[in-house]
Amino acid sequence: MEVAAHPGFEVHVYEASTGLGGKARSQLEKSTGTDGRGDLPGEHGFRFFPAFYQNVIDTIRRIPAGAGRTVADNLVRADEMAMAEVGRAPSLLPRRGPRTLVEALATARLAWRFYSGLGIDPADLARFCARMLAFHCACEERRYGVFEEISFWDFVQGDRYGERFQRFLDASRFMVAMDARRGSARTIGVKVLEMAWDFARVGGPGDRVLDGPTNERWIDLWEAHLRNLGVVFHFGRPLVGLEAHPTANRLTGARVAGAGDSLVTADHYILAVPVEKARACLGSTAERDPLLRRLVRAPEMTSWMVGAQFYLRREIPVCAGHVAYPDAPWALSSVSQAQLWRRAGGRPFAERYGNGEVCDILSVDICEWHRPGRYISKRAAQCTSAEEVLREVWRQIKDGLNGGRAPILRDEDLVRSRLDSGITFGPHGAQNSTPLLVHPPGSWRDRPEATTAIENLVLAADYVRTTTDLATMEGANEAARLAANAIFAREGLELRAAVFRAKDDAGSLVSLARQIDRWRFGRKPRSAPPSDRVSVGAPIDISEAA
Repeated sequence: MEVAAHPGFEVHVYEASTGLGGKARSQLEKSTGTDGRGDLPGEHGFRFFPAFYQNVIDTIRRIPAGAGRTVADNLVRADEMAMAEVGRAPSLLPRRGPRTLVEALATARLAWRFYSGLGIDPADLARFCARMLAFHCACEERRYGVFEEISFWDFVQGDRYGERFQRFLDASRFMVAMDARRGSARTIGVKVLEMAWDFARVGGPGDRVLDGPTNERWIDLWEAHLRNLGVVFHFGRPLVGLEAHPTANRLTGARVAGAGDSLVTADHYILAVPVEKARACLGSTAERDPLLRRLVRAPEMTSWMVGAQFYLRREIPVCAGHVAYPDAPWALSSVSQAQLWRRAGGRPFAERYGNGEVCDILSVDICEWHRPGRYISKRAAQCTSAEEVLREVWRQIKDGLNGGRAPILRDEDLVRSRLDSGITFGPHGAQNSTPLLVHPPGSWRDRPEATTAIENLVLAADYVRTTTDLATMEGANEAARLAANAIFAREGLELRAAVFRAKDDAGSLVSLARQIDRWRFGRKPRSAPPSDRVSVGAPIDISEAA
């Protein structure tokens, strides 16, 4: 948006699909709306804005939404979280930033009661907290040099915990990019600390969700704003590959398909595609940059996180926020949306969408596709139809919600269901066109900077090295700001997009502990900030990356 707003730039966006938004955009159930209502909205996964988001929030604050409002005004607080286990009533915990120190202490007591009520062995909880304290006090050199090379599971010594606590560690799979067994200890450790501080930070913004379908409340307004700034969109034009100059270290064009294969030329190129598409499109061009070469040659970095929606005859507000299902074999989480969307204008869901029969959407994320289900022996990826996946997910959700005295979710509540359109099926199982980046141990060194060694190519995607360092809207947005700043610098402009760095609540004692740890790790403190080439503080330079 920063580049588009500058009068000296003409911006063209080439998009493979027929609309904007990527994984975030709404997926409508066509022809389901009657009598002036909108079609039932679906999605790849519910839009969740954790408290640690800063860059995305700054962006949506600058997108007009009419009547003096912005898209940021379409966010509502998600003030609760819940754990839904088999055989137990869902356990609720307030999830809001305290306004005073007294509230912070009260929140800490509630959190202790919450985890105690889950039946967790206090010794396990104490052991985990001790490991996280060790991580908090570790210097950056140790985090990148040691913790980046092992999984979070191994760092917290997951095999030493009881079976019940291990299930809760595994429940991190409901955020697939934070898979404790697959993700690096450095990446997940930082995020665990951030979310813990967000929970306790006095005056913090808290977690948020949109108050309606993503396109209606965000993407369509963004597209209109960008068009007003002069951006030209070319839909149905997927990138095929990049072409480099035979001698100079620069691109000569980007080849796009659709309406005839053509070569698009420009002064600057912003590559903003998912990691698996980037690797395919870079091809031999990657040889011009050591980090791009590593990206193309790196082991697999993605996994599956796919959304499903269950349209219900009655509103079922399990909690005003995220529900995790630690017992679900397919690593499920959900949000009951009608209660939050109703805040947009007070009108019930049934009056706004569908044929008047649907009163709520239970939006579910399915994050484990390679384990057998509870009621079918197949892995989710082995299923041959959406209906087969949805039946199993529905039963796992009911198992988690109906452990109390009275069932929360009944079969007669279900009107219809749908699965993310990115999943297709054949006789040999499912295919996913939109896998999600994960952060396996050692993957940091295989990921590029927003600024590349190719003088007119920059990157804007969630696999770029950022301080967010997680496959999220926030990570992609931070990368895009770094890319915009690289273009401004190359053009000799003083303009810079603000880049909000991930927060670190290290107090004086923790800072001292990190200095001691740096000394113990055998490295001297830096006297200067890291170079632009490794712009987010990694203790490696370009020679090591190569």
